[in-house]
Amino acid sequence: MADFSLVQDLEACVLSGGLSRRMGRDKALIPHPQGGCWLTRSIELSRKQGLAVHVVSSHSSHDLLASALDGVTCRSDPFPGKGPLAALSAVFGKTKALGLLVMPVDMPWLESTTLDQLIGVWRENPSVALVSHDGNRLQPLFAIYPNDSVYQTTMLLQLASDQLRMLDWLHQVPYQTLVLPEALLRNANCPADLTVLDE
Repeated sequence: MADFSLVQDLEACVLSGGLSRRMGRDKALIPHPQGGCWLTRSIELSRKQGLAVHVVSSHSSHDLLASALDGVTCRSDPFPGKGPLAALSAVFGKTKALGLLVMPVDMPWLESTTLDQLIGVWRENPSVALVSHDGNRLQPLFAIYPNDSVYQTTMLLQLASDQLRMLDWLHQVPYQTLVLPEALLRNANCPADLTVLDE
């Protein structure tokens, strides 16, 4: 595990409140090939970096599972069904961390080395968001966002206008990009995606 003294300025936020309509079952609780389920795998990756973890969800089963784990705080999604930007508002401004490493529960191919890369590059310029890019498009749900007023105020104003798109918010705040392997940033959204999870 990473030396916590090196990462105390950064905390993780796992977004786990989606409705999983296309998957047909709760994605967070799907077994992961490396043990546990997708939710505990996401938590484990963050904890290996020495990060405290916030799990944002509106599902009581997620709360029950995650709250039993060391270093994890469960936060209720303040706007269930409104998407990831609304869910993020549960954490922004609620912690003293300088930055929030955000990751969705449905990127089961993420690896510790992927988090290493993102964190390492962010530390070179921690006042600016660092957003992953898979070579074709931005992946704003795997990113590090500064936990400061520029990002929080813009987020809250957008939500107040019922503008829920993450990319709309992102284009209003300073950010850099980091290109990472597309295979690691895939989202698993439907049952067919599960057939390649062991790749």
